[in-house]
Amino acid sequence: MLEILPAKIENSELLLKLIKELAVFENFPYEISVTKTDIENNLFKSNPDAEAIICYVNKEACGFAVFYYTFSTATGRRGLHLDDLYIRPEFQGQGIGKKVLRYLSRLAVEQHCARFEWWALKTNDPAIKFYQKIGAKKLDELCVFRMEEGDISELASKSI
Repeated sequence: MLEILPAKIENSELLLKLIKELAVFENFPYEISVTKTDIENNLFKSNPDAEAIICYVNKEACGFAVFYYTFSTATGRRGLHLDDLYIRPEFQGQGIGKKVLRYLSRLAVEQHCARFEWWALKTNDPAIKFYQKIGAKKLDELCVFRMEEGDISELASKSI
């Protein structure tokens, strides 16, 4: 029996463990520096930066998702951004990922979101195929840009 429950602060250690499992599973190309304190301070404060859900099958944690709201000037409405979705390998192929996306889609509808978006590593072919199978569209016209802490500080310190 699958349960999808909002994460609570007492789940911080479990979330950290699942995030690290995801990084190993995806052979994530970037350093994972998140700590339990980061999770507690950012997901469970009075005005959280993001939210998390944890999936359980027969009371055993089988996965998680972290998401947050965005805003689009093009639509004039908020959107829901899925930052991470991970289902442990031994639970994959049981429809759990699809149920999580359905759960989040319903949340997006309740919150009047114009968009529900996420990223996938270009090397994650199984995820890309899965997302396309459920009707998600790959956006070739967009490029994702990123600045890390050092780059942010350098740009911030330059005179205008």
